[in-house]
Amino acid sequence: MNWGMIGCGTIGERRALALPAGVKLVSCFDPNQERAGKISGITGCSIAKAEDEVLDPSKVQAVLVATINSAIIPIVKKACERGLHVLVEKPVARSFSELSELNPGKSIIKVGFNHRFHPAFFDLLSEIKKNPDDSIMFIRAQYGNGARLGFDQEWRSKVELSGGGELLDQGVHVIDLASVLLPELSVMQGYSRTHYWNMPVDDNTWGILANPQGATFSFHVSSSEWKNEFRFEVYTRQRKYQWLGLGRSYGPEKLFIHKMKSEMGPPETEERCYPSEDNSWLAENTNFLHAIQGKAEVNGGYRDALHSLKMVQDIYANSMKLHADLKRREQHPIWWQGQ
Repeated sequence: MNWGMIGCGTIGERRALALPAGVKLVSCFDPNQERAGKISGITGCSIAKAEDEVLDPSKVQAVLVATINSAIIPIVKKACERGLHVLVEKPVARSFSELSELNPGKSIIKVGFNHRFHPAFFDLLSEIKKNPDDSIMFIRAQYGNGARLGFDQEWRSKVELSGGGELLDQGVHVIDLASVLLPELSVMQGYSRTHYWNMPVDDNTWGILANPQGATFSFHVSSSEWKNEFRFEVYTRQRKYQWLGLGRSYGPEKLFIHKMKSEMGPPETEERCYPSEDNSWLAENTNFLHAIQGKAEVNGGYRDALHSLKMVQDIYANSMKLHADLKRREQHPIWWQGQ
């Protein structure tokens, strides 16, 4: 099967290095010719002069899209109109309303929620399914990085290009993971701030979500974490599942399963460690291929992205209201006390 690629940066390179057997990357495009040349060197594909050369249904059946957020939807729309299948990096769009305008038609849209394909998450899901009577009480997540010099001058810091800050970048990953376990989540409270970086988008966001049964999900995402961290914890009535690390700068990937004893006290603990090599990209690319071939359902698709962006929209709206209330409180302290 022939695929094309638009966007040849870091994420595009990871995709290109993890193509499943039976897939050939035949063309790529990036405004930065040096980046496109690197992908061509890895895969042997031709370098296109424009996006339309890649989106040619006579040459490819699918396209990988890994561009800045503002460029994604026009490309995906064009691909769907031409009957091409698309694997597009999260968050797919700058906003829920922008994504809502997309009509996939008969095209398969796979969204780059690669965290779903980490082995610790597979094991976590498997263990929870083994214990259907042990219901989830709450989920807690912490995800952050220390960014880099000049971060506040990159495209991610510009609202018109990114659509938002840390919530839209890393936040959608933990929202998506929690939504797999608690599908009917809605926003209870959200708070975004720009603590450190000199930019108009958030560098820290906190959120509290819940489902109709009362199970809750709380998280904090940050680009002023300084020591990169990933922590995803699921608490059931009898167990605590603790997923730590993603490999590389986030530390070794591990899953701890703490099982409560009948007499309570210190739990029984099982520790599972995973290889340092990150195979989530290959696993996700393979799911996309199998979905095209009719061998599997899409694991993380268009509807999942819509749900995540609806949560992002509601968290930002909630945060704006909270900021307005706090400002009103500062300006009118006596009025506030009477409320």
